[in-house]
Order: sequence, then C-alpha cells, then structure tokens
Amino acid sequence: MDAPLNGKAASTDPRVVIIGAGFGGLAAAIELQRSGHTNYTVIERQADVGGVWQANHYPGARCDVPSIIYQYSYDLRPDWSRRFGNHAEICDYLRDVSKRFGVRPHIRFNTSVESATYNEGSSTWSITLADGEVLDADVMICATGQLSQPKLPDVPGRASFAGAQFHSAEWDESVDLTGKSVAVVGAGASSIQIVPAIAERVGHLSLIQRNPNWVVGKMDWAPSKLEKTLGKRVPLFLRAYHNLIWLYFESRYPLVLNSMNPVRKVWERILRRHIAKVLDNPQKAAACTPDYPLGCNRILLSSEWYETIARPDVSVVRSGVAQVDANGIVCEDGSRVDADVIVWCTGFKATEYIAPMEVTGRDGLNLRDAWSDGPEAYLGLVTPGFPNMFMAYGPNTGSLTNTLVYMFERQADWIRQAIDFISTTGVTLEVREDVNREFNEEIQARFQNMVFTAGCPGWYTTDSGKVTAVWAGSHVEYGRRVAHLDPSVFVRSH
Repeated sequence: MDAPLNGKAASTDPRVVIIGAGFGGLAAAIELQRSGHTNYTVIERQADVGGVWQANHYPGARCDVPSIIYQYSYDLRPDWSRRFGNHAEICDYLRDVSKRFGVRPHIRFNTSVESATYNEGSSTWSITLADGEVLDADVMICATGQLSQPKLPDVPGRASFAGAQFHSAEWDESVDLTGKSVAVVGAGASSIQIVPAIAERVGHLSLIQRNPNWVVGKMDWAPSKLEKTLGKRVPLFLRAYHNLIWLYFESRYPLVLNSMNPVRKVWERILRRHIAKVLDNPQKAAACTPDYPLGCNRILLSSEWYETIARPDVSVVRSGVAQVDANGIVCEDGSRVDADVIVWCTGFKATEYIAPMEVTGRDGLNLRDAWSDGPEAYLGLVTPGFPNMFMAYGPNTGSLTNTLVYMFERQADWIRQAIDFISTTGVTLEVREDVNREFNEEIQARFQNMVFTAGCPGWYTTDSGKVTAVWAGSHVEYGRRVAHLDPSVFVRSH
C-alpha cells in the first residue's frame, strides 16, 4: 500500500473546534478534557448547553428513552423525578456535567458558525462565525445533530394566516392557548407530547396528520424513595441498574430485521385492536392506524396519546396540508380546519446534517455537493474530501433500539484516538474513498434485509429511498467497530 499518512509537523496539542454543545459535542469535549487535550473551543449558538434540548421547550417535552441510560455512563445521576426525565431535568443535567468536567470555560455561547473552509497549504480549517470572526483549527468536530434545523412545509398561503403560528422547536411562550382553536400539524415525537399537554387548556384541538405513527405505551413512573436512596448511596446499584436497562434495550435490535416479520405482524395486530378500543370511533381509528410496517419509522412512546385523541373536543384529519389562508388550513382531502393558532410539528431537515453551515473541503469540494445523493460517512464519523473533519451523530449512526448517548461516547473516544494520532505524528487524516465506499455499500446492502426499506414515510430515508439516518447494526457492533482507530483507513490529503 502507498504511504498512507503524511502532513504537517507534529503538534503536541492540535487546535480543535467543536461545533455544537449538545450531548454529542459535550461528549467530545469531555473526552478531550479527560485525555489532556485542552486546546479546544466549543461553539454553541444557543445561550446554554443542551443542543436539541435547549431548543425544544414545548409543553410536555420529555425524553423517550429511560433516563438511566439517557445520560453519560461515566456520570450517572440517581435522582430523576420520573423514569423518563423531563426537559428541565435534562438541561440541568447537561449544564452540571459541563461544569463538573471543566469544559464550560471552553464554550462560546450565542455564537453561530456561517462556514468552514479547509486550507490545503496549511492543512487547517478556517471557521467563520456569524459576526465575521475567523477561527483557525487543526481539527474540526461537527456535532450539530440531525434534529437541529426545523422544517416548515412549503404550502401556499402560510404567511397569510391571521393568527399565531410557530414550529414546535420554536415554541412561542407569549401565545396563550387557553380556549383557542388550535391546529397541530404532524404526529411525530413532538406532537405526541404536545397534544396531551395542551388538550385540557385549548377550546378545541384539531390534529392534522398525513401519516400516523405507531405509538406504544410508555412505562413511566416516579422512582421510589428506596430506589433513589440506593442510587445515591450504592454506586454499584446505580451501575447495575444502568447496565441492566441498557442490555434490555439492546436485546430489541433483532426486531428491525425482516426475519422478524411474523413477530412484528402479531404486535401490529395487538396495537390495531388497542387503537380501535381506546378511540371507539371508526373515523378516528382509521385516521390513527398506520398502513406501514411497525418499526420502519420511529416507534413513539405515550400512554396518553390515544386517550387524548378520544376526547370529544379533539378532532383528527388524516391528510396533508394543501394551503393556508387567513382563518385556517385547507387539507389535501378537501376538508377545512379553522384555527386561532397553528403549531407545526413537521420535524427537522434530518438529512442536512451540518446545515446551515457551508463546508468546503479539499479541492474546493462543497459538502452539499459531496452528499448530493444522500449523506454518507465511514462509521458516520469521517467523509472523503474533508481532512481532519470529524462528526458526532453523523450519517447512519442514529440509534434505533437503544440510547444515542452510548453512540456519542464511542464516537468521542474514536475521535480522541484520531486526535492523539494527529498530535503525535503531525499527519492530516482523510478517510480513503475506497474504504468509505465499501463501508456504505455494506450498510445499504444490510438495510435490504431490514424493515427500513419497506417504503414507509419518515425521515430515516432520502427522497430516493436511501437510508441515511440510522445505524444498521446493534450498538454492541458499533462499539466494537470504533473501539480502535485503524490508521490504514486514511490517506494523505492533497
């Protein structure tokens, strides 16, 4: 093989810029801090840490993964108010973590990145901020997340609506919903939390959903006093509880394989009966029953969703939005929904991983052009043409059946190993094109044996049907594949 590694003179502590201070960005910063790499800066556009949790503060916002595993494994908190932590608790946890591990002084808040350009002569990145300041870095880590850019539908007349309207990720606290007619568009993860949280307050709630999601019961409860006491006083108990729940969720991975279709069909039949029984209304039941396989889209958790839809002051329309006028929404099926307030629960631009930044790599290659057929990266961490650029929560690393935090920790460790290598050798690391191609061909081939290619709606795939959001294997497999940095997968940047 050709000499794979070359570059600038060795640096004892490369300059690192981390973009984003959510779970992924903080995991990378903590890993660097704990390993002695202190020459790093974290850029965060929000006023505090938290990423998607800092941005999403809508009514009912709560985690849909048990808090015992939705936290860093090296910093377990024993006193969550319920099994699934709420928005405020998660933000407090991340804020405390940033202080405990000494990364907070490295964070620049209320700062946005406009663009990043790779300089081939110096093998560095020039990162331009919104105010025009330029930061130079030897290494750039993009931890902007998949769910950071709200997506509003491009429908005629949206600007003509006379009432208040906003995206769920940009909740307007100044709008009083009491007694109002509220239209909620979309039935994803935010909608199933918002609708039950506001139904008691509003005068009438209309849910407009083109494609209903599969929703299963959420086993949530407040931990007992004994459980909290053991968690605080017996670290081994907390660790064992964390590991047990993690293993339980990991054991669900086979459910996404096509070989499990018989099991999935039985589960679907049970859920259809439950929907029909709780709603006790043929129109509502038809509007809330998915027509695609369970698991090919995100399975949502709620024990209040169908009970709320069953209320007489809640109506549901199974249709898309055709247009908006001053008084409300005209649906694609011809029906009309008048409203005082519209809440757009229409998700995020999940395939625009590093948007809205403009990222230009080697030979002037723009990242959007490089990903014109859909985003892809080796192990979801590095992509050809962009030397010394790493990603947290990159393409095909979304968690399906377990916790994303595990993925963030493993990714942070792999990136830290790469920075160690850069630090000791002075090289510039760029993944080989053949390595990236073979990896992504393998991943896409594996998806053909999984439920995600069943043609269901959602953000896991691009318009062309390429699965880009989720990981194709178990978390154990991902951890094994990123456990040790293999220098042979890299080549010299030109």
